[in-house]
Amino acid sequence: MTSDRDARRLPPPWSLPWFWKAQAAGWLVYFIGGLLSELASEETGSETILASMPFQIVRVTLGFLISSGLAVGLQRLPSVRANPRRFVGFALLGAAVAGAVWYPSFRVMSHPWRPAGVGLLEVSCFFPCLLEHIWLMLTWTVLFLAVTELQLASAREQDTLRAERLASEARYQMLVYQVNPHFLFNALNSIRALATEDVMRAREMITQLSAFLRHTLADRSIHEVALSREVDSIAAYLAIEKVRHEELLQIRVDIADDLRDVQIPGFLLHPLVENAITHGFRVPDQVLYIDVRARRDSDRLILEVANSGTLTSARTDGTGIGLRNVKERIAHRFGSRAEFRLEETEGVVVARITMPLETLETPP
Repeated sequence: MTSDRDARRLPPPWSLPWFWKAQAAGWLVYFIGGLLSELASEETGSETILASMPFQIVRVTLGFLISSGLAVGLQRLPSVRANPRRFVGFALLGAAVAGAVWYPSFRVMSHPWRPAGVGLLEVSCFFPCLLEHIWLMLTWTVLFLAVTELQLASAREQDTLRAERLASEARYQMLVYQVNPHFLFNALNSIRALATEDVMRAREMITQLSAFLRHTLADRSIHEVALSREVDSIAAYLAIEKVRHEELLQIRVDIADDLRDVQIPGFLLHPLVENAITHGFRVPDQVLYIDVRARRDSDRLILEVANSGTLTSARTDGTGIGLRNVKERIAHRFGSRAEFRLEETEGVVVARITMPLETLETPP
């Protein structure tokens, strides 16, 4: 783990994938630009240019090495975020020193190849040339810091997005795992109620619950599952309720064949079916009809769980974990592109989920 002190520093240049490519390309362009500038001068002949080429090579090579060393030195300074004035001041001072070292060094090192008539350190050119090299190194430093800060800003943004994504996924997992104990609580209450009425049916219900748990626990997908798998899981759950309510519970499932492989968020329909059963049986000895439907509407998928009754008897009460969970999960997964509605029409309560279809279909 990096310390807070290290985190405030610029990354070392050798760890930046763009640095060496940009460094080599930039100094090569500078070298070529210098040659083209001499070619454009009427006072410079081709022979003079060829004679001064080793001189220019030494100059550019030293500039490359000194600027690379400057980059390493800048990496050791506290970041601009920690102390901007101190950082910028030291950076500019380092650039000025690097430029002041660069000019006399290359003049001394290139002495054997200097063009005829050019002294080792000509006084008339020394200070203007020195200022030119200091200015070049200051320009290089500003460019280096600007590009590096952009890279750091991009990395920080990526880290922020990654942290938000991980937090969002953790929230999503919590919502999914919240449903399972809620369902189990309802199922155990149903078994408890049945155990005092008919022991054999209670045993059958326990067997169905065991089969259901094996089915659901075998599939740990918390993001998308095939609609057919979700429907199979619901069928296993409804088989448990069918044991308890027998003929008082009538079930119909209507899923188009071309939608069976469509992917939907896992464990999404269970809360709707549970809510339909829990609130649909508010009227004693009345047959409860439950329809589970899936249909396509242009580029959207519509999932519906309908039950006979009225909205007042099918309203959510208590903790409301199930329906609230559904709303939060589709909002997390699809944002404003999805919608959940609970409404009554002519004695039928319909819980409807509308979501995009084009991003969910399993590719062929």
